[in-house]
Amino acid sequence: MRDKPIFSRSSNLVSLPALGLELLFCVLAAFFGQRQLAAALMFVFLLSGISRLWAALSLRRVSVSVSGASRGLFPGETAIFEMEVRNEKFLPVIWLEIFFPLAKSLCLTPEDSRPPDDWEAPALERSGASTTLVGERRFSFLLWYETLRFQSRWSANCRGVYSVEGWRLRTGDGFGLAQVERSIENDRRFAVYPRLIDVAPDLFLRNLWNAESGTRGVMEDPTIIRSTRDYMTTDSLKHMNWRLAAQGLPLTVNVYEEILPQTVHFLFDGESFSGSAPHPEEMEDALSILASELVLLSERQVPCGLSLCRGAGCEPVNLFPASSSIEELLCALAAYQPMEPKRDADSGNILSQPPDFDTDVLYEAAGSVGRFYYISYDIASLTGRPLLRRLDHTCMSLLTYCEPEPYGEFETVCLCGLKEGRNHA
Repeated sequence: MRDKPIFSRSSNLVSLPALGLELLFCVLAAFFGQRQLAAALMFVFLLSGISRLWAALSLRRVSVSVSGASRGLFPGETAIFEMEVRNEKFLPVIWLEIFFPLAKSLCLTPEDSRPPDDWEAPALERSGASTTLVGERRFSFLLWYETLRFQSRWSANCRGVYSVEGWRLRTGDGFGLAQVERSIENDRRFAVYPRLIDVAPDLFLRNLWNAESGTRGVMEDPTIIRSTRDYMTTDSLKHMNWRLAAQGLPLTVNVYEEILPQTVHFLFDGESFSGSAPHPEEMEDALSILASELVLLSERQVPCGLSLCRGAGCEPVNLFPASSSIEELLCALAAYQPMEPKRDADSGNILSQPPDFDTDVLYEAAGSVGRFYYISYDIASLTGRPLLRRLDHTCMSLLTYCEPEPYGEFETVCLCGLKEGRNHA
């Protein structure tokens, strides 16, 4: 259901109290014989009334539809919205603005942007939108029963989620006395994934199979021959079908049945990057490494799962390979934000908050997971984690952003060491 027009920024002359006073003074001036004053007041009353009515009628039967653009982007990519504005009435629209509030992180920004006006800033602050930049597209004179089509180009800047629910349509009268606005009906959301970097998957493939992996991340079962094919010079001799060769037949190689490896499941402890000394840049780098590994392992057909602790305004997230695609994993990473800072009542210092995972679901799925990888900022932040006592070193490894120290019998690896070109052994 469309919102009713809101008189968002109009002259005081067109307000209902002002219209009442203008009419009252006009009648009084005429009653006391002040014809010129009465005529002037009547002119002001008619001008203000027509402006108010014109502005209200301008938004009627004006609709905006939005299509195109992928719902998931990586930083540096561009999204193009196909937009269509229709004026389905006889009254023309003198001027029209489409207003785009932006996310506070400015994860997605249009090419048509500007700093917000002073009168817009309070409403943007209350809605949690950016108060440093807004998007806007202006048009002049939309004729009766005219359809206007145009493109809006947006740039993905950093990780985050952007919703178009706040988009608004603005117009008004031709005298510049009244401005009205209405929300645009659209609930699309766009995720800007973490930035991808070059990483190496060797650690995860080694732990899954305890051996070198195939180039596609799948294993071959040598006990099941699916078919044979002609020999090529690039084939390994161990795949040669020597029985057929001994019979004098042309050289062939066996094609074995492929089997998928066990799954990899990542647990991201975002709260370990917060606390009294927050590390937001390090967290973004860690999320980039994680997203890059997820994409690379997915390309090699390694099933991956992901668990995120409770974040700002959202419940703990558990995504398992059986029901989740790589797009869902990346969307979860794009949306994740740590809990709002909690301060000590006495000192006012920011307190470190323990991560809140949905452990019951994790414990139930432990039997089907090949290996868990717990990601945190450092070893010190792992103290008192009951999850590590339940899922011990036999099924879990620790990845820390800082150079790790020994932690019990757990395998500990530096997360930054997974970057391509770094020592990730």
